[in-house]
Amino acid sequence: MNRFISFAEPLRELLIKIVDSQELHAKWLNTLSFLENCGARKIAACEHPTLVKEEMLKHAAEEFRHAHHLKRQIERVSYFQPLDTYALPHMLGGISTLRYLTTLDVKTSRILKEAGLSKKSIHEAAYLLVTYAIELRAEELYPIYDEVLRKAGSRVTVKSILLEEKEHLKEMREGLQQLSSGVIYAEQICAIESNLCKAWLDGVAKSILHSNCVNGDREGSLIGKSSNFPHQIDKHFSVAR
Repeated sequence: MNRFISFAEPLRELLIKIVDSQELHAKWLNTLSFLENCGARKIAACEHPTLVKEEMLKHAAEEFRHAHHLKRQIERVSYFQPLDTYALPHMLGGISTLRYLTTLDVKTSRILKEAGLSKKSIHEAAYLLVTYAIELRAEELYPIYDEVLRKAGSRVTVKSILLEEKEHLKEMREGLQQLSSGVIYAEQICAIESNLCKAWLDGVAKSILHSNCVNGDREGSLIGKSSNFPHQIDKHFSVAR
């Protein structure tokens, strides 16, 4: 039903490098917290002032909880520099992290507007489509992250998030079945999300390289072949397409 492109292989390589460094891991957790918080705020923005379904309230509440949970996990990586805001130096991925969900939301709304949907219908459909694409990505990301954490013996845990994201994806799939032309729209939005995810992973890889250069590799061999990550993602993206 979708034109989702998997980045499992480059994502796993990035996560192995990230989890091996206290600084990178702390900033990665802050990055995920930002994205979860951004998603929660966008869900809340789609709510009707009075005609709000319980499912949407539950979804927004859980995404806010995920953001807070990830923030609290930073304490478990023994990184003592405070990361109490989502300022760019406190996250990985640079500007691509800030633009990821916002750009997906804007492009989705534009497609729906061009299709002639009303303002109310655009809000409802954009919520389903954007969330569906992001939950597909979360379904790939969190199990890989969980696996890397367990193999590294990390104290960080994302089990509760993993389970709730699966339920969110199930709800979005059910919602898309009720949306007129939902399958066609989903293919378009997933293709856009894949492009944005590629840009985001490129940004994360560059953050790793920058950290390695600044720190003089003082935490060990953090990068290894990471300088090839952007190329690997490009290659993977081209083959997938």
